[in-house]
Amino acid sequence: MKKIIIIGMFLSSIIVAYFYGLVSHKYYLPPFPQLLNLKNRIFPLSIGYSDTSSRREIACGQIKGGRVMVALVFGQSNSGNHGETMYKPEKPVYSFFRGRCYEAEDPLPGATGDSGSVWSRMGDLLISRNLYDAVVFIPIGVGTTTIDQWTAGGYLNPRITNAVRESRAAGMEITHLFWVQGGSEKRTSGDVENKNNYKKNFMTMLRAIRDRGVNAPIYVAVATYNDTGCIKDIQDAQAELVDPATGIYAGANNDLLYRDEKNRWERVHLSHRGLDLCAGEWLAAIRKAEGR
Repeated sequence: MKKIIIIGMFLSSIIVAYFYGLVSHKYYLPPFPQLLNLKNRIFPLSIGYSDTSSRREIACGQIKGGRVMVALVFGQSNSGNHGETMYKPEKPVYSFFRGRCYEAEDPLPGATGDSGSVWSRMGDLLISRNLYDAVVFIPIGVGTTTIDQWTAGGYLNPRITNAVRESRAAGMEITHLFWVQGGSEKRTSGDVENKNNYKKNFMTMLRAIRDRGVNAPIYVAVATYNDTGCIKDIQDAQAELVDPATGIYAGANNDLLYRDEKNRWERVHLSHRGLDLCAGEWLAAIRKAEGR
């Protein structure tokens, strides 16, 4: 009888643990966040949406020729698949993931989130406005991350170096870099040290990219909005980083979009309207930088 009770208690504990695991995953309860963070730090290349079973693969070599943009998009959640609505481009827009090219469709493999992105929309705009004949996105963004985690020595920096290596091996040379990050930084206003530290980390990250032979222009979004509003010092840092002489250009101003609550979803992400407007901002930024 005692053995039966012990077995029953053991089985019950397994069942309870299993169902709590489901709930903790769904609602992001302990220990799921802690275990996920540990896994991500040990295996940074495994982070992000990875289901390509329903995607149409296309040989990367078929995309060559003509005016082709190959863009590495990185940073935190608003560089990934955390927007309100998904989008499937109508033009020749592709995503690159683990050495393969696919017809683009949200969510884009490689970045975190399982919903919409600004890039799929932006790709259609770039082609329909006759700026490019085809667009390839390499999304590697990770939600709720800080710039020091992306810079040389940070646990996410291998995601950058891996993307450069894999795309080059597939014959895809990166032509653009789009950086969208800032909301997870320390919240200050008038703290010169915080502002300068952000700029220092950014330049260290960029130098490491340049050292790998990637001389593509980098576009820096103004993106600092979080639950408590925007971060003035990081906004200033992002604005001061812009220097066309060194290949650093202004990207979209996400913070400006967040002033209108109609552009927000889940408090810190872009709504359907916000995604469309943000894609338009990126288009305008690229047109301005490229003089067309």
